[in-house]
Amino acid sequence: MSLKYLLDTNVLKEIGRPVPHENVAAWLDTVDDTDLAISVISVREISKGIEKKRKTDDAVANEIAKAADAIFAAYEGRILPVDEKVARHWGQMLGQSDKNTDHTGLAATAQVNGLVIVTRNVADFQGRSVTILDPFKKATKGSRNITR
Repeated sequence: MSLKYLLDTNVLKEIGRPVPHENVAAWLDTVDDTDLAISVISVREISKGIEKKRKTDDAVANEIAKAADAIFAAYEGRILPVDEKVARHWGQMLGQSDKNTDHTGLAATAQVNGLVIVTRNVADFQGRSVTILDPFKKATKGSRNITR
């Protein structure tokens, strides 16, 4: 297994939709599933969102939880931890800028593991020394929607 991409939470949420955004679906068709990874940070973000939804609509929360369980099961063995190396790098990055701590953690995870961040929130990752791919934008000839 050779991981290449770290999916941001917004991409995971899109994958969990009954009909994902057409450009995201098209991009996913071009990559091998075994090249994709997720972070425990995204697992926490999604779990938090489910519990917040449960306060207002338990039935919807249960449906989201089922979709999340299926996604997490599909990524078994490719859910990256925040180990000491990632935690140290994350802390160093936060010391330089407190900009969105979850995204900083994902950026640190991507850097430590040599992965491209796949996200719709390009601006949240710019200036963090990571390569970013926006699968929501339609790729044009010669372009892969990659920024740094």
